[in-house]
Amino acid sequence: MKLGRWNVGTLASIIGIALVIASCAPHVGVRAWEQMSPHEKLIYVRSMIGHERVKARKGGNQLHWNLPPEEYVRRIDAAVRSGDQRPPVAIFEGMGTR
Repeated sequence: MKLGRWNVGTLASIIGIALVIASCAPHVGVRAWEQMSPHEKLIYVRSMIGHERVKARKGGNQLHWNLPPEEYVRRIDAAVRSGDQRPPVAIFEGMGTR
């Protein structure tokens, strides 16, 4: 079926690809971290914990993140306040234990 000059299947594929790209986790820098609400920070940290657990199950990571997500948020906030300019994901990765 055609919709103007576009084939409906092609249009659906383009929309699907756009949705996948839009739903990918953004890279959050220090400035963006500082502007995030506590709830947004918690969601972001939970997504990082989930990502690391998936990597561990696949055998690609031997580190563990056993603290509550709120503690990681608190520690990242403290690091940023003390002048750490690394992205929050880099700060988080340094908190893993073996």
